[in-house]
Amino acid sequence: MKRIINICFLTCAMIWLGACDSEFEEINTNPNKPETVTADLLLARVINVGANTIALEGFNEGNIVAQHTAKINFTDFDRYLWGSNSGLWNDFYSNLKDINNMLEIARESGNKSYEGIALIMKSWTFSVLTDNYGDIPYTEATRGKSDEILQPKYDAQEAIYDGLLADLEQANSLLAADGQAIAGDLLYGGDLLKWKKFANSLRIRLLMRISNKRDVSAQLQSIVSNQPIFESNADNARMEYLPTRPNTWPVHTWRVGGFDEHRMSLTMQGVLEDFEDPRQFIWFRATDASINTANPVYAGLSNGLSENNATNFNGGALNVSRLGTILYEEPNAVDAVVMQFAELQFMLAEAAQKDLISGSAEDLYNAGVQASFDHWNVAMPADYLSRTGVAYDGELETIITQKWISLFMNGWEAWYDYRRTGFPAVITPGPDNVNNDVVPVRYLYPDEQQTLNGTNYAAAVARQGADDINTKVWWEK
Repeated sequence: MKRIINICFLTCAMIWLGACDSEFEEINTNPNKPETVTADLLLARVINVGANTIALEGFNEGNIVAQHTAKINFTDFDRYLWGSNSGLWNDFYSNLKDINNMLEIARESGNKSYEGIALIMKSWTFSVLTDNYGDIPYTEATRGKSDEILQPKYDAQEAIYDGLLADLEQANSLLAADGQAIAGDLLYGGDLLKWKKFANSLRIRLLMRISNKRDVSAQLQSIVSNQPIFESNADNARMEYLPTRPNTWPVHTWRVGGFDEHRMSLTMQGVLEDFEDPRQFIWFRATDASINTANPVYAGLSNGLSENNATNFNGGALNVSRLGTILYEEPNAVDAVVMQFAELQFMLAEAAQKDLISGSAEDLYNAGVQASFDHWNVAMPADYLSRTGVAYDGELETIITQKWISLFMNGWEAWYDYRRTGFPAVITPGPDNVNNDVVPVRYLYPDEQQTLNGTNYAAAVARQGADDINTKVWWEK
């Protein structure tokens, strides 16, 4: 009897296991976790990662090296005591893997809209990397899975720029106003014309970056005459932050002490006060010692001070202006800005001033100033454009100085301009800098590149120059 029961049990168990096996895949499929990734999911991710990174790095480091702000604590970066920088490298190369996957999916499905956008994001991402580091892995980057290239070669920056400009031109051709619909677009909500404008405006940025190395006049004039570019602040490439987590301005979640390490720089104070520029009162606060008095005082902090000197500057922290409340207390008061109309107008003003394009440099310059005020919702004084130091005078420094002001919160672009032009001349190393009174011109490669990709790292250093913060990249030599 016991034997019969055991046989029955085994038979039932086998039937049950067979049934489970036939339904195993269905039971173990998570409906909330797709096994294949679509282009729209990738697009949302690559925009979010890219825009967040540029916003945070632009605030944290870009604003410091461009001397929009200064550090009152943890001053090593402000003093140019720079170690290897792996954060930007790792974040952007990781994002490039998703961009590459998106590009492959777009091409396999025949969706030219996603393909064009992927090329734009790829070009912008690589442009930030090469402008910060110089020669970098480009043609063989992100090919570890597809081609088993785990140690990609470093491409020369000149060749990288050729590739970026070619990809942006192709993106412009792929995108059409009546093209295939897209989703997951955190920059433009699926507006393909605005993506096309971004592609061409970004081409102008890159062409102006290399304008000291090449004659780019024909390319610039062709874009300005024949292609759509930013026409107003409505075309800005920006990711809006939301009032509720998790999609808020990341700095809003910091402890207040971390935010208060950043103060108005003495450099920025001097320029804004010389121009009596009301943007000062949005970006910065009166000192804590004076804020509730009849005569509030705005006082900047010198860049490049030692910890002790920064802490005690001007009598201490109570006598140095903190950053404006909108930059911290409101979770969606700012946007993650990738590129804006004001920047484009200043670039076109420079191009016109140098006779690289036709048009009125003065009109373009004035439009750039106005666009910056409008972007921050600040009323521009009626006489602002006629004030000493502001009025257009045909000098490149005048253009670059207003462009520098407008790039507050996106300080890397201001740093690139300083490296390319030497303006604004008010940017000078702080008194306690450790770089022999020289503003750095590049980031150091991540340390792990020497061990994980040593041969190609060594080849890049031999070609470009020492892995040093003072080694100029191709476009600034």
